[in-house]
Amino acid sequence: MGHLATIKPDKALQGLLQDPVLSDSSKLTYTQRLKAMSAKRGQPITELAMQPRVIFPWIQEQYPELATQKNLVTAVLAALKRMPAMNSLCRQALAIWLQASKELEAQQQARLKANEPSARQQRGYVDFREVIKVRTTLAKGSRKRLLLAFYTMIPPLRCDLNRVALLQCPASAATISQDDVDTVKENNFLCLPADRKKPAILVLREFKTANSAGIWRRTLPMTLTQELWTSLQAEPARRWLFTTKPGLPYTAKNFSKWCCSVLQELFGRPLTLTLLRHNYLNAMDWNKLTIAAREDLAADMCHSTEMQDAYRWISGKHHTIRKQR
Repeated sequence: MGHLATIKPDKALQGLLQDPVLSDSSKLTYTQRLKAMSAKRGQPITELAMQPRVIFPWIQEQYPELATQKNLVTAVLAALKRMPAMNSLCRQALAIWLQASKELEAQQQARLKANEPSARQQRGYVDFREVIKVRTTLAKGSRKRLLLAFYTMIPPLRCDLNRVALLQCPASAATISQDDVDTVKENNFLCLPADRKKPAILVLREFKTANSAGIWRRTLPMTLTQELWTSLQAEPARRWLFTTKPGLPYTAKNFSKWCCSVLQELFGRPLTLTLLRHNYLNAMDWNKLTIAAREDLAADMCHSTEMQDAYRWISGKHHTIRKQR
């Protein structure tokens, strides 16, 4: 991902950016979170990292959502653990941040094990059937319809479709070998077969759980492939699945912002891609799914079966959300 080249050097970020184990997407995400927090506080990132007794309470005050607090603390830890010079003061700060992270993790796990939606999830909840209904009313070929198509016609992924290259392939994309995949420079791409009666194939190599899940490769349903072809009719030269107005691929952060903006406009609620994943799973009849089917579904959504269970809300709390709408 070329976006890392635009990040200005910062002493606190040197170790993080140079770590060969961290994925580019993780480096970018951590850096953006740290820079945003630094700008809001008006302090260098190094100072923030070295003042956990001041900054952690500030994070809790400024960001009431538990998930946001955990994300910011994780970003601080990612930088602090990789400081070029780890002295005694750094180790003391690291110990305090680790304890803060453990406390937040315990709170998160308690909520997840109770299968309770957060306050933000309750505000943004939209029944998945309503999402499909709205999709069918949108103009064919529009970007908004294409977005909903990719997040309803297949098990919804995370915010991983920001930079997906569109590639022309042989008559049938199904004939693409692993050697063919390895020659593609872009980490995430979509193969469009020359024969438009054949389905497209989506390949993801850069996503949140890629280190554990490996390459994600799926043949798309023909209905979704046709939605894409219809979208491309107005822009035959488009090189990316989703693009900004200048025709460039989104960064992960800007794609998330655009998606949230579209979903807010369409549903009048703070619906997010993550919440769509929750809603998709909560709309299913789990009594009809075998263990094998549940494992396949988890693989399709790039998460574990344990996380899949945590995404589901027990029926009582689920119905409570519906009544509040």
